This record gives sequence, structure tokens and C-alpha cells, in this order.
Amino acid sequence: MKLLKVAVAALVMVAMAVPVIAEDRLSLGGEMRVRSWHTDFDHQDNTQTWADQRLRLGGKIAVAEGVSITFRTDITESNWGNTGGDGQANGFGSGRSGAYQQWDRAHLDLTKGNFHIRAGQQYKAYGKTYALDSQDNGVSVDYKFGDVPVNVFFLVNDDNASDATPATIVDTDPTSITYLENIVNPDAADAKSANSQSDAFLVGAKVSPKFGNIATNFFVGNQTDGSEESVTLIGADVTIPLDALTIVAELDVFTGDSTKKGVDAMGTQFLLDGKFAVSDAMSLGGQFFYAAGDDEDVQYTGIGNRFGGWDPVYDVGTSLSNEQITFGRVFNVAEIARKEIGSLTLTSAGVVGGRLYTSYKANDAMTFGASAGYFVSEEDKIADVEVMALAAGLVYKVMENTSLQLQLQYTDGTLNETNTVLVGQGDEDFDAFRMGSGLFVKF
Repeated sequence: MKLLKVAVAALVMVAMAVPVIAEDRLSLGGEMRVRSWHTDFDHQDNTQTWADQRLRLGGKIAVAEGVSITFRTDITESNWGNTGGDGQANGFGSGRSGAYQQWDRAHLDLTKGNFHIRAGQQYKAYGKTYALDSQDNGVSVDYKFGDVPVNVFFLVNDDNASDATPATIVDTDPTSITYLENIVNPDAADAKSANSQSDAFLVGAKVSPKFGNIATNFFVGNQTDGSEESVTLIGADVTIPLDALTIVAELDVFTGDSTKKGVDAMGTQFLLDGKFAVSDAMSLGGQFFYAAGDDEDVQYTGIGNRFGGWDPVYDVGTSLSNEQITFGRVFNVAEIARKEIGSLTLTSAGVVGGRLYTSYKANDAMTFGASAGYFVSEEDKIADVEVMALAAGLVYKVMENTSLQLQLQYTDGTLNETNTVLVGQGDEDFDAFRMGSGLFVKF
């Protein structure tokens, strides 16, 4: 590890032309993973098998007391035999896995007393359900008022996004008498000018008081796309430890304007989670999910770019459930059905459902997990959706800091059309099988 630290410090010095960083001021960590996947969508008659890999390296440079710089980079993150993450074809000169490298964290931190500020590319998430979840450039400030932490942040999602409607547009209708001529755009009435530029932002604030051993978070956030969308989140979560039982609950409300002109944004969702430690080796838990749907307005289940993601339904203790074989946002069964069926116009169905889950540590090297869930649409004016979700997982410690992981998932569901908005969709039965496995080495 010491040799690796010295090598990385030397590379940083050469590439960035900065003074040499002493090895003891640089801390490194990361993970190398190689994974394989298999999916079988019966409704779409689609079966796929592939593999991918990623080397993740992160570090922190202690510049001075209270001053640090943090970075994280992902290298060769791509499917085997596919193009690199930058869309460029893999060449022999780039090792066939692509020359792609992306930096997802790069920020400075200043800490003095109860005050902390972070500036740069960073990750922010609020709520146990990741109701606010985004990674972007911006500034985050923390201050501790006595024993109560407070956080506020500002992220720039898109700088100077050109979203104004031009005053004139080119007529592309070949049957029109003004074909290929500039004509007045009727949708530009509320635009300031054809050259207007707008920014897209994500802002938020959170206060986290504790009441004895009960932890709470109260938070707000707002997402705007610089044009039509302006969605506000108001939420709260609580964690209550009761000896062997831990209870987690969260309530989120979304309101404002959606990306669709003249259509409101809406969302009310609730999570209740109870986990009981049966013994040192075994735990049992249950979760209840509720979210209101709507046949007119657009349902929101989160704001931000969903960088971190959240997939509680298939969470069985492995590192395989939240990416290539994810169940999706459980608070809208329309998203779940869309993954299985493909093209689907159903958008804001909400959810009522729950799942039971368990974890069992067989020995120091092997841990098993399993889950079973059932979910239905809350709003049935457009369609009735029912989904059953089963999952099982295994984590086996092969060597120190090295694990072999396996996960199996099965989804079975039905969609019964109740409104002509789904003309051509009809009633559908769908099922899907997914499997993931991988070797993970942490350092």
C-alpha cells in the first residue's frame, strides 16, 4: 500500500505540476470489481448475458489542519468487449477495455470548529429513501448548533442551459406554403428572447436533531430545470432503536411544476421499516411502502439525478442489486412495469405494498440474504398493476478484503388496462429473471 501511495503521489505531481505530496498526507482506498450478468425478459422475448468491470480509486490529501482535498475516479468502467464509457471504440492500444476514465468526486473541504464547507464536485443525499439524490458541482455548508447539525447546499445541474423557446422557427412541413422559411413560433409567447439562457439547480437544507437515542432528519429541497420544472420536496425521517428491534420511517411530499408545461408535479410517499435481530447471526425484517398516484398530474418519487440510486426491494446484502439488475424506484409501480414490458405510457401509478427480508450469517465467511415482496398500483383509473418480487443473495469471503457474490431475482406481474390512454397496450402478463455475480476486492 505504501508503494502504491508513493506511485499515485508521483503521478499527481507529474500530471498536475504541483509540489510533491508527502506519502503520510495521502490516504487511498478503493475497489476492483469484475461482474457477470444474465437477464431473461419473457414478455419481450429478450435474453442477454454480459460482463463488466471497474477499478475505483479514491483518495484524500491532508493539506493542513482543517484543510483537505478529496478525489475519486473510476477507470475502465465498461462492459467487456464494448465501447468505453466515453463512447469511443476500444482499441488494442487502450488494452481493449477502453481508455475511459471519469472523475466523479473532486472537492475541497475546510473545517474549523463547528463550521464545515465543501466546494467542488460532490454527492448529496437526503432521506432513507434517497428522496434527494444527486452528484454535481456546487457548495455544501455544515454547522453544528450545539448538538444539532444543520446542512445547506447548492448544486449546479446545468449551467446556462438554453431552454428558451425561439421567437421564430423553420417550417419543416413540405406541404406548407412557408416550407423552409422562418415563421412565428406560437409557443414563444412567454420567452424573453430567442437567446435567453437559464440555469438548472438543485438546492436543499436539512436539520438533524436527536432526542435521546432517537435520530431524526427534517429536510427540504428544490429542483429546477431552468424552464418549466420547479419541484419542491418536504420530508422527514426517524430511526428508533429498541434493543433488538430497529424502526425506520419516512414521509416525503413533492409539489410544484413538472417538466410538462401546465402539468403539476405531485407526490406523497411513506416508508415503514422494522428490523429484528433474532440472534447475532440472523435478522428478520419487514417494509411497508405507500405512494399516491394520479391520472392527471406527474408523480415524483425523488429529485436530483439519482446518482446513488436506491433499490430496497432487491436488497439482500450484496453489491449487485442497485445497478444492472435494479428493481427501480418502488414508489411507482409504473416504473417497475416499464422495465419488464418495455414501451409503456402509464406514468403515475403510485404503490401500495411491502416485503419481508432476512439475513443469515452461516459462518465468518458466508452470509445469505432473501426477500419476498408484493406491490399494487395505488391509482387504478388508468391501469391495475400487480407485481411480485423474489430475490436471494450470497456473499462469500474468499480471502481477506475479497468476496465472491451471487444474486438471483425473479419478477412476476400483471397489467390490466382500465383507461383508453393505454390504447394498444391491452392487458399484459410479464415476468423476468435476473442474475448477477462478481468478484470484489476492496483496498
